[in-house]
Amino acid sequence: MRPVVALTLLALAVLCLSGQAGAKPSRAESGRGAAFVSRQEGSEVVKRLRRYVDPGQGAPGPYPDPLEPKREVCELNPDCDELADHIGFQEAYARFYGTA
Repeated sequence: MRPVVALTLLALAVLCLSGQAGAKPSRAESGRGAAFVSRQEGSEVVKRLRRYVDPGQGAPGPYPDPLEPKREVCELNPDCDELADHIGFQEAYARFYGTA
């Protein structure tokens, strides 16, 4: 009895798989639009304004940090850099180089 049931299930599986392998999916099932976009949509994405490229175009860029040069000086000194990790950059810079 078991070999008959196993053979029946195997034959049913073979028929199901062979039927799906030869069939072509319909246009709705293929998901053609999901993987590809039209040229027009693609060019719109590429032409999108990028931030920080030119101050005259799009959104303005961020203002530069006025403390950045002092932060770099403190980072180059290992003692100042270590102290900045514990008490903060401005306090560490003030202890090593004077007021920030």
